[in-house]
Amino acid sequence: MADVVIYGPSASTYVRTARLACAEKGITHTLEPVDVGTESHAKLHPFRKFPSMRHGDFLLFESGAIGRYVDRAFPGPALQPKDVKELARMDQWLSAVSDYCYQAMIREIVIQRVLVPMRGGKTDEAMVKAAWPKVEYQLSVLEQTLGQQHYLASGALSLADLMLVPILFYVKLQPEGGPLVAKHKGVSAWFDRMAARPSFGATMPELPKAA
Repeated sequence: MADVVIYGPSASTYVRTARLACAEKGITHTLEPVDVGTESHAKLHPFRKFPSMRHGDFLLFESGAIGRYVDRAFPGPALQPKDVKELARMDQWLSAVSDYCYQAMIREIVIQRVLVPMRGGKTDEAMVKAAWPKVEYQLSVLEQTLGQQHYLASGALSLADLMLVPILFYVKLQPEGGPLVAKHKGVSAWFDRMAARPSFGATMPELPKAA
């Protein structure tokens, strides 16, 4: 029997972050689909987002909370630094990746390029074009850290890395994104290290397909 159930689509970066945390801790989990926007969805996540997690009779939503819970509740490699300053750095990057990188990289590029046409809409090319300079700047900020150390918060993997890698996975699939990431040598090397981890392959999403 699985230790944990994660609710949401595998293509969601936030769902993948929760799944990566489980994989890194060495615990089994099952992934359950969600009937998006319904009352059953609201019972799992009151804001009808994802992911949610169930561990026994304990229900929790939001990827950051799920990652912290999984790290505290199960044995295995630590996903949060012990040093208070490194822990603060992890929290800093969790916030920055979720607030800034996700907005430009996923909402303004990937969703526009992939999901909007799938839903019968038209890509806002002006939005996509305007987003790439933001992404380049964000990569330059990440490079300042990842050009100096192997992981975002310290010398060891943390939840911050698990938040970022699913986002950059999609960026690198874009024609402009692969070369742009490659220009930032520290970020590119970090991504390669993350992609080589067993958790990365074990949580590979089912990519959306056009109808």
